[in-house]
This record gives sequence, structure tokens and C-alpha cells, in this order.
Amino acid sequence: MRYIAAMASKGSKGQSSGADTPAMRQYRGFKEAHPGCVLFFRMGDFYEMFFDDAELAHRVLGVTLTRRTEGVPMAGVPYHSVEGYLRRMIQAGHRVAVCEQVEEASQAKGVVKRDVTRVITPGTLTDETLLADEQVNPCAAVVFHGSDSGGGSGGGGRASLAWAELSTGSFAVATVEVDGLADELARVGPGELLYCETADGEVPPRVAELPTGAAKTGRPGWQFRPAEASEALKKQYRVASLAGFGLADDDPAVGAAGGLLAYLLETQKRDEPSGGDGVLPHLRPPRAVAQTQHLVIDRASLASLEVESTLRGGDEGSLLGVFRRGGCVTAMGKRLLREWLCYPLAERGPIEARQRVVRALVDDRRFAEELAEALDALHDVPRITARLAVDRATPRDVVGLGRSAAAAEKLAEVLADRPPTSAWAERLDAVRGELDDMAQRIAAACKDEDVPAHLRDGGLIRDGFDAELDEQRTLKRDANRWLAGYQKKLIDRTGVASLKVGFNKVFGYYIEVTAANRVKMEDFLSDPDPEAGGGWARKQTLKNAERFITPELKEFEGNVLRAGERAVAREQSLFAELCGSCREQIAALHGYADVAAELDVLLCFGRRAARYRYVCPELVDTPTLDFAGARHPVLDELLGDGLVPNDVVLGGAKDYEADAPSLALITGPNMAGKSTYIRTAALVTLLAHTGGFVPAERAVVGLCDRIFTRVGAHDELHAGRSTFMVEMTETANICHHATPGSLVILDEIGRGTSTLDGLSLAWAIAEHLAGVGCRCLFATHYHELTSLAPGSDRTADRDDGTSKTLANITNLNVTAREWNDQIVFLHRVAAGAADRSYGIQVARLAGLPDPVVKRAQEL
Repeated sequence: MRYIAAMASKGSKGQSSGADTPAMRQYRGFKEAHPGCVLFFRMGDFYEMFFDDAELAHRVLGVTLTRRTEGVPMAGVPYHSVEGYLRRMIQAGHRVAVCEQVEEASQAKGVVKRDVTRVITPGTLTDETLLADEQVNPCAAVVFHGSDSGGGSGGGGRASLAWAELSTGSFAVATVEVDGLADELARVGPGELLYCETADGEVPPRVAELPTGAAKTGRPGWQFRPAEASEALKKQYRVASLAGFGLADDDPAVGAAGGLLAYLLETQKRDEPSGGDGVLPHLRPPRAVAQTQHLVIDRASLASLEVESTLRGGDEGSLLGVFRRGGCVTAMGKRLLREWLCYPLAERGPIEARQRVVRALVDDRRFAEELAEALDALHDVPRITARLAVDRATPRDVVGLGRSAAAAEKLAEVLADRPPTSAWAERLDAVRGELDDMAQRIAAACKDEDVPAHLRDGGLIRDGFDAELDEQRTLKRDANRWLAGYQKKLIDRTGVASLKVGFNKVFGYYIEVTAANRVKMEDFLSDPDPEAGGGWARKQTLKNAERFITPELKEFEGNVLRAGERAVAREQSLFAELCGSCREQIAALHGYADVAAELDVLLCFGRRAARYRYVCPELVDTPTLDFAGARHPVLDELLGDGLVPNDVVLGGAKDYEADAPSLALITGPNMAGKSTYIRTAALVTLLAHTGGFVPAERAVVGLCDRIFTRVGAHDELHAGRSTFMVEMTETANICHHATPGSLVILDEIGRGTSTLDGLSLAWAIAEHLAGVGCRCLFATHYHELTSLAPGSDRTADRDDGTSKTLANITNLNVTAREWNDQIVFLHRVAAGAADRSYGIQVARLAGLPDPVVKRAQEL
């Protein structure tokens, strides 16, 4: 790099070279130890950057580029506002190493000792200023298995994924088919993806092709080897075997978990007492995630159903966005809500356990209000715990933790004697003792109000908590009273009524006597014995006065001037002890946070159900959907009574019959509501699997294993795929993986190519899915497809003479009426097929010029 070359060329010039001072040699060492990172190098009240880093900071942060030494560009940011600059640097995609002064400049012998205390990357953010409350920001690591485990471009095989969120301590692993890796990454939503680095330093094709917005970081291959990874995990959790976490030592996911752990440890300062000999005390044991535990929603379905964000970007108008608004009370609940929507449950028992709590909250609004009030007292416990674990907790963090721990008592009272929440109450009771002790310690030590943001100037610890701290504070606070008494004592001793005791920032404390009274001081100046009142020393001579100092005043001066520093140092020591005692309760804090977050999401479900008239879905084991008056959960809020509810029946009612229709062909005009109808069915099904209530008058849901959607048109030109290619790729995935337990949503399959090819493909796909027996809603403008349903007016045979109709296909249409050559959309779905799409009328509504519309009618 340029800064290395510049320093090397200047090194022969010795200390006279500004680029080879002791501090710059320090800088060079830290920079070489952290390649690829922008080094924020603490120098006094600023973090300085040099050479390429300085020019980068000038471009990204807009800070002034200067040169203190010729050929050495530099830029700096104030230490007290560094977090904002760090956030901007990370958002720009850069990694940052923060180098702090680890000793006081006044105590340093030579250059001040410094050390890199943290490496901040897109996937390892912990500070409150770098993360939004509701933002999830895990760091993930991927390992490919099989013949192409190096990450080449070959297809097939399996891959293991590990992901952890340093800001909360969550840690999970999964092993999936390579074809499903992108879907898993979409659900995880990592900020950074680690992979085994290659010899040429390039990102492997398999990793480069993953459609994720995460920053990609190469790591040494040995950290992913099963033996090294297993040992690292055992050391972290102080266990002899990983079996207690559901992982065998040879589990394919161990390599990914170990590689991720090594990276997290590397980015944090680990030689502090809280570091626990090279471990992260708040990082939970890895949780194995199996697809059978959850209703699987792939990447395309998450996007097209707008679960987490809309197709336009942002969560405004998404399912997550409308549920968060006015729903969850706590930050941890908002984050868990995203996880529940992206990872719905697949097992009936856990779903119904959640439903019972939601029903209790809907039926008893006072219970809901009391629960909301109890949860509202909680701060962001998981993130505070994480900052506590990595020694970055602030005074406000600790006070917030104390208030949150104290709120456990109220939360337990709210849950008491309520059978639906008994499981949560038991989990809370298991940690209440530790939480109560912590709350009392923090309340006894820390002030309730005017809590400082940092301890640079003290002000956190209560008066009366520590005798040593009180002594220093008293000395500083009562200095004027002592000086007044001392002045009176000196006047009485000397007989000089005009004698004054004062203070000057340059000369410190002094005794001032006018020139006329100077002769009276001779006896005190000549007597060295302080006990006899002597020991005076001349300090300063003025035109009309003389200033003196005594041993007693000198001692007082030293005590007062150091009292502030001593008070702050004592507070910092007490704060460190308090943080250490809180760290001993990390497991209890995690358990408490889990209970609170889950109850918060259930409260969100209950509030929404009560406000928008949701019903509890009945879960059955047969593959059926039976919705009466179903409504799109987002449009239900936005349109209110303007939204037309519809029924959905697939696979028969709950008394399922084998030949009942499982695939519905939906025809009708554009803009009539076909897409809304099929999305409604998918979103209601998804919500039913989260344990929440659903927007309908009645709902019977057969448990699903997957939801597939193929909706909308978009290309991936960066990957060499046209709109039609993307459409066919996503459809192929559905055809390969749909089972009788799946729900499939298809919208306008085949429109990206010629009419004949598109119709042929849509026809064959419909037949295939009907044969699979999955529940499928197939919206189309190919009216020829409606002949697949029994009783259709259209008739046609296969080339071999057999009938095309299939017993489990039915026709539905979205109704519309034509009046005076204008179309009126009724948005009501009815049985039977539509015979027109009213495309020209819709084009007129869209504002197409009249001559174009008339010519289209003629044609």
C-alpha cells in the first residue's frame, strides 16, 4: 500500500521524519495487522487517519484533508462524535479498526500505549448508534460440501450456513441443499457473509452469485476445518462435546459455526476480564435450525408477498411494516416479529400454544393493556447485554438494565394465574431471583435521573454508596467552606484583617497580604515549623501585595485538584465492578429477554386481531384451505371497508375428499383483483402458521410445508437472466420441490414469450401441479387453460385421444361488468371461467391515447 512505501522511504531519515515518529510506527504496525480496514487512530481528542485512509475519509465522510508533514495526508474526527462517522463509514461498505489510547498520556513514558479494541464490520455492529432498534444484522458464514466444496460454480451438493448476531448473542446453524442456500440467506438477512478465501484472493463464483446484499469477506480456510472449528466452539462454551447443542463433532455445520466464531472473536477485544480468556460471554450456543420445524418460504416468495419489504423498497406497506406499526412495544419484540414472519412454524402444537395466548389477549382487553404497560418498562435487554459482554456498556445502559430487571416483578404479576401464559410465567420465574438481585444492586449504586451518557466526568454513582467516592466529592464540593474557615484562622493567627485566601488557574491557591502588612509575615517566613504556624513560603510578588503558600494550603490544593480526577476514577472502578456483577447474570438476562420478546409479538398479534376483526384459524392435518371473507392483511388496514373480502376453498373443507379441487384457475380482467386474491390466500396461510389470528370471517388451514409464489416480472441482467428466464427458473424450482403439503401461487405464467409457447408452458405446468396435488391458485389470461377443469364449455383432447380435464382443477373468475363501453370492477371472485380479459378497456383507464384505443378495437 502507498502508506507503507511512503514510510519505508522516509525511515532512513530517522526521528526527524514526520512519517517515522514513534506514534507513526505504532500506526504502521496496527495498519499492517488489520489489512482491509480503515484505521481510526486515537490521538488526544481526535481519531486520526493517514495516507489512503485519510483520502478515503475525505471522500466518504467529508472531513478536511490536511498535511502536517509533507507527503503524509491526514484527516481526523472528534472522539466524542465518532459513532456517527463510524456509521457512515460502515454504510459505505468499509471495515473499520478502532485504535484507542490504553493509558493516560500523563502516565506514559514515551509514546502513549495504544491498542485496537474493536474491529467494526457490516456484520458485527453492537453500538446503539450504529443499529436501528428493529434492525436485525447477523453475520453469516457459508461452507460448501462435496466435490465443489471450494465454492466453485458447479451446481448441486449441500452447504452449511451459520449466522450470529453480535448485538444480541443469537447463534444458529443449518445445512441445506445448495439450490436452497439463497432462500435461507433471504430469511436470515445477514449484513456480512464469510467464506473460505481462495488462493487468488477472488470471491468464489458460488459465493459471488448469491443474490444477497451482504458484504462478502474471505477468511482463512483453516478456520473452517472441522477439527479446528470444533475445538474453537468447545473452548467458547467450555464443553467437552457439542452433543448437548444438538451437534455432533463431525456435523457439517460445525465448520461454518467455527469459522464464524473465529471472526467474531477477532473483531472484539478479548483480553479484558469480561472477555473470559478469549470467549464472547453473551454468545449463545448454536441452535440447529431444521426445515421441518418451519413453513419454508423461499426468497422469491418473501419478495413477491412483500413480507419484509415492498417491491419498491422499504418496509412501509409490507406485512412486517403494518404489523410493527402500533403493534410491538419493545425493540426486541420488533426484531422477533420479523423472525416469526420469515420462519413460520410447521408443527401444530407450538402454533396452537401461541393461539391460546392471542385469544386471551383478544378476549381480555384489560390483560392486554396490563401486559403492554409491563413490557413498556423494558429497555432493549439483549443489546444492552451484548454491549455489557464486550465492555461497551454505558451508564445509561446499566441503569436501563436495572429498570428492566425490576420490571420482571410486574410482568410476573400480569402473567400470574393465566393458564394460556403459564409456560412463559414458569420461564420468567426461573430467572426472577437473579433479576431482582441485579435490580437492587443497580438501584443502590446508580442515580435514577440525569444519568450521564458516559463516565468521562462521572455523575452516575449515588452519594452515600461509597465512602471513598463521597470523600473526594465532599472535598471538591466543600472547598469554598474550607477556604473561608482557613482564611479566618489565618487572620486570627496573624492579626492581619485584610488577609485573603484565593485561587488562580495559573498559580493555584495562595494567601495574599497587602504590601503594608508584609512585615507582619516575617515571623512566619522565618519559622519552618508548621505546627507553630510557620512554614510560609513566598509564591508571587505583586505591585501592592505579596502572595504566600503554606504546607497546609499546599496539601489542600493537591487534594482538591486531584479530587475530581479521583472521584471520576473511583466511579469508573465502581462501574466496572457493577458491570462485572451484571455479566454473571447474562444467562438470566437472555431468558428474560426471550420471554418478553415472545410476549410482545403475541401482544402485537392480539392487538391487531382485536382492532381489525381477525379470527383464530382452525388447524387441520388434511391439505385444505377454507377461508370465508378473507382479506389481504395490508390492504385491510390501508383500504378499510373499501376492500372486498373473498372466499378461498382449495382441497375441500376440513372433511377433505381426495378428488376435491386442489388447483384453481383464476381468470378475469387486469386490475380486477386476481393478484390480490392469490396473495391474500398466501398471506392468510402464512399468518396462520405464525400462531396469530387471520383477517377473515372463518378460516380452516391445513398445515403446509412450503409456500411458493411466482408473481410479477423482473429480470436479473447482472446474472445474465432475462425476465422470462427468471420466470422459468422460479417456476422450475416450484415444479421440482412442491409437495402435496405445499401452497403454490402462480400469476401469469408464460407471458414472457410468444403466445403459443407461453400457453403451452402454462398448460403443462398446470397439469404437472395438479398431478402433484398441491394447493395451487393459478391466475392467467390464457382462457384456453380453463378447459382443464371438468364441465368447462371448452373442449379439446390430447393427441393420444384422452381427455384433458382433471378432477382436481376448478375455474374461478374475478367479476366485472361492462357499461357504455366502460368496465366496472366488482373485485368479487365467483365460480366459473371468464371469457374476456377486457384489456382494451383497462388500457383506456390507464390513459392510453384515444386513437390507439380505437385502433386496438378495430384490430
